[in-house]
Amino acid sequence: MRSLIINEHMKIIYKKSNKVLFGGLLVLSITLSLITKRMVDGAGVNENIISYLSFTTGFLSILPFFAIAIASGIVANEFDWGTIKFLLIRPAKRSKVLLSKYVTVLLVSLYLFFVFFVSSMLLGALLFGFEYIKDDAALIKSTLIGYGLSYVETIVATTFAFSISTVFRNSSLAVGLSVLLTLAGEGFVQLLSTLKVSWGKYLLYANTDFGQYIGGSEPLFEGMTASFSIFVTAVYMVLFLVASWWTFTKRDMTV
Repeated sequence: MRSLIINEHMKIIYKKSNKVLFGGLLVLSITLSLITKRMVDGAGVNENIISYLSFTTGFLSILPFFAIAIASGIVANEFDWGTIKFLLIRPAKRSKVLLSKYVTVLLVSLYLFFVFFVSSMLLGALLFGFEYIKDDAALIKSTLIGYGLSYVETIVATTFAFSISTVFRNSSLAVGLSVLLTLAGEGFVQLLSTLKVSWGKYLLYANTDFGQYIGGSEPLFEGMTASFSIFVTAVYMVLFLVASWWTFTKRDMTV
C-alpha cells in the first residue's frame, strides 16, 4: 500500500500541470500579501503576523479548486494515457490501487493547505512583523478553526471530483461538475433557505459548512444540528466512494 501511495505521489510530482498549480498557489499567496500590505500602509492600520493569518482564512475557499484539479485527473488520466492496464497487472488488488489514489488525493489536498499556511505565515512575518501582538489567543483559535473547517469542505469537494473521475473516466467532466456544484451549490441552498424550503437541509452543500454551528450562528434550515450535518455529509461521502469502488473494481478496464 505504501509503495502504491509513493508511486501516485511521484506521478503527481512529475506532472507539469501540478507543478503549475502549486506554483500558482505561491503566486496567489505572495500577491495577496503584497496587496494587503499596500492597503494596510495606506490606511495606517497596525497589523501583525497573527492578524494577517486570520485575514487569509477568507481566501481558503479558493483551495478546493486546486485540489479538485488534481483529484479529477488521478484516475481518468490513467485511461487518457493508456496506462490503466499496466497499473492493474500489478499484484495489488484493484481496491488497493483505488484506495492509494484516494489517500493520495487527501494528502495532496493537505499539502495545498500546508503550503498556503506556511507561505502566509512567512510573508506575514516578513511584511507585518510581530509587533502589536498582545492577547491574540482567540484570533489564533479562530484561524485554526477556519483552516480546519475549510479542509473538511475540500475533502468533500475532492471526493466528489474523485468519484466522477472514476465513474466517467473523464477528467474534464469531473472538473466541470465539481467546480459547477461547488460554486452553484452553496448559492442554491442559500436560496432554498431564504424561501424556507425544508427539504433543502438534506442537500450536501447545506451541510458541509460546519461554521454555521460556531459562534451562536443560526443554521441554514430549521432543525439542523452539527450531528445532523455530519451524518448527511457522511452518507454522501459513502455514496461517492461506493460508486467509485464499484466502478473501478467491477467494470471492464478497457482503454
